[in-house]
Amino acid sequence: MSLTSSSLGRRKGQTLIESCLAIVLICLVFAGVFQVSQLFAVKEVLGHAAARGARAKTVGFNYWMVRKATEAAAIPTSGRMITPAYTNEDWTLRTQVETSTPGELWDWVLGTAEPSSIQYGIEIARIPEFLESANDATAYNVLDYDDWDGISYTMSTIGTSPGEVLHATVRQEYPLWVPMHRSFYDADSIDLEGDSYLEKHYSLYLDDMFW
Repeated sequence: MSLTSSSLGRRKGQTLIESCLAIVLICLVFAGVFQVSQLFAVKEVLGHAAARGARAKTVGFNYWMVRKATEAAAIPTSGRMITPAYTNEDWTLRTQVETSTPGELWDWVLGTAEPSSIQYGIEIARIPEFLESANDATAYNVLDYDDWDGISYTMSTIGTSPGEVLHATVRQEYPLWVPMHRSFYDADSIDLEGDSYLEKHYSLYLDDMFW
């Protein structure tokens, strides 16, 4: 039995619609998996930040230093760097893109021993200065990020002396930026936290003045 041109056209249209629906569903699944992987990475970073804060506290640093150590360790989840302002443009890469074929560009990127990054260079130079700052005004004029305001930490003690343990918790209201995240979660951010436990050493040789 032969198909008429009209029935053949209807079948083609049906196939196109089904393909579009399948592509949307696949993209939705991939977006969800990618967002979940990002959240797992954020929890790892927050756990690292909690460990850095606990380490700073257990060797006797005050709470201002603990806060700076925590924030510096949480830079990977802190969003866009807003201080200092800079132009993120790699002229070497731009030149390679304009003058090389795709194959040559690929070989050049793979053969680069140390990929350059303007922001990385700024951070390497400014993080020590940030950690040495005496107050908020100085610190955040040296280095600041969009999402640092959404990061907080708490420090508590478990047990009794001399076997006390510091429990550090770092929390962040992490923005969900992957497209279509509302299909999985009814909000634009999610509260995440990381924990760290470390033996409390400073009480053996320092009196905590809580400042």
